[in-house]
Amino acid sequence: MGGDAAGRRAPPSRMPALLRRGRRAAAREAFDAFAEHVEPELLACPRVHRFASPPVLGDPRAPAAALAVCIEPGDGDAGETHDALAEQTTPAAALHQGPLAEVLRETRAEWVVTLQAGDRLAPLALERLGQAARLAPGAAVLTADENALGRGGRRVDPRCFPGPSPDHFAVAPHAPAPIAVRRDDAVTVARGGARERLLRLAGPGGEAHAHVPLLLVHRSPAGRAAAPEAAVVQRVLRDGGDAAARVEPGGARALHVRRPLASEPSVEAIVCFRDRPELLERCARSLLERTGYERLSLRLVDNGSTDAGTAALLGDLGRNRRVTVMADPRPFNFAALNNRAAATSGADLLLFLNNDTEILERGWLEPLLEEAVRDVVGAVAPLLTYANGTVQHAGAAVGMHGWAGHPFAGLRPDEPTPFGAAAQGTRNWLAVSAACLLVERRKFAAVGGFDEGFAVAGNDVDLCLRLTERGWRSLCVPRVRLRHDESASRDPGDVPRGDFERSARRYGAFRTVGDPFYNPNLTLAETTCALRRPEEAR
Repeated sequence: MGGDAAGRRAPPSRMPALLRRGRRAAAREAFDAFAEHVEPELLACPRVHRFASPPVLGDPRAPAAALAVCIEPGDGDAGETHDALAEQTTPAAALHQGPLAEVLRETRAEWVVTLQAGDRLAPLALERLGQAARLAPGAAVLTADENALGRGGRRVDPRCFPGPSPDHFAVAPHAPAPIAVRRDDAVTVARGGARERLLRLAGPGGEAHAHVPLLLVHRSPAGRAAAPEAAVVQRVLRDGGDAAARVEPGGARALHVRRPLASEPSVEAIVCFRDRPELLERCARSLLERTGYERLSLRLVDNGSTDAGTAALLGDLGRNRRVTVMADPRPFNFAALNNRAAATSGADLLLFLNNDTEILERGWLEPLLEEAVRDVVGAVAPLLTYANGTVQHAGAAVGMHGWAGHPFAGLRPDEPTPFGAAAQGTRNWLAVSAACLLVERRKFAAVGGFDEGFAVAGNDVDLCLRLTERGWRSLCVPRVRLRHDESASRDPGDVPRGDFERSARRYGAFRTVGDPFYNPNLTLAETTCALRRPEEAR
């Protein structure tokens, strides 16, 4: 029997290839729409991201610092690089070809743009980079977003990076390569690879790194930065004073940085709840039975339970010497309940944990502890997944959905996006979720704990912002994963208006101008980390 082949189902063996081709075609269409409708709006204004600070937007008419250009040897065609330089809105102060170490000895320019043969710059690149150099005092290295060049020179595979992220760029499979370096600072690192140059010039806290979140560099396939080498990263970390760091290969092509604990600090998990004994039992028993770390205790805060099943469960759990049950029947206020519980704790670290979470495997706590006890770290969280294994939380971006949201939510942990994948290494964020948040008690107390003006929502973002203001950064460690049935115990729409009003004041420019750890090329309307759509052009 005959028929149109297009109307028949493809053989099962061909389906994955067809799906991949379909996804690639959709990605090309999305990139084309972005380049036509959104990118011109973003390129119209110079913009710089520094570590944990509101983005700096400059005057598009401001003069640019003079930049020399160094075209380093590569497998691409240097003629294409020269052609793109001829189209620049601001000409290069000087043009050199050869290894960066030699060029730095020849040039007198304060800043040098570094390219691999075959790379092409967007026409506005030198102008925007020169303006960024003036907008970023104290910076020693500038980076930018990039895309690859496919067949016929078509732009493909955009990579949109977060702003300066010292913990992420040390371990992620993709990091921005230095695109401009301050000559005097770069002399000592000129012979290193792109990743080593970035880490050394940025400094241990990313203080000397400025990122220009614009797609300014169109890389030849040979010019894209290689994945990090464990030995190189370990050497850089140790030279920067992180003597305990031990860098190991990890999953999703990322590295893991382990820092053995010098002692065994005590940890108390605080779980607030009202009834829902089935959730509480799963949470508490998984915590007690699947945590290998011995110095862990559990404080259960009963916020007015009335269910007989809850009472029976508490009686059973309360017989465990590691468990404390306390009653706090006040009207629900997440911040107040946790603050009171924290005030009664004598543990070195506090673990704020929702009752709708579940510990999945032993050994989960130690990697979080190793980060939380660092002098530069405040709040630490794991990757949280839904029951189907997709991401619920991998960090919070301020400004998403107009307030704050979770990039990567709903995606597979290893699903690629222009922003990378959720599973690809520890990430710096302005905030992480209090559904599972570990913090040293002394740091929590130093910033005054949770702001009790936030009754339901926004309190975790606010806490992390205040920790950041004190110099304690927030991290998500995705190699640690917990299950979280988001809002299983409360109605997600039950958020007082006052929480939104307080969030608007507290989030400030991060909500309106941008989050330095997210990227303005990406959508704020969804959690997919896809390119911003034409209707989002601004």
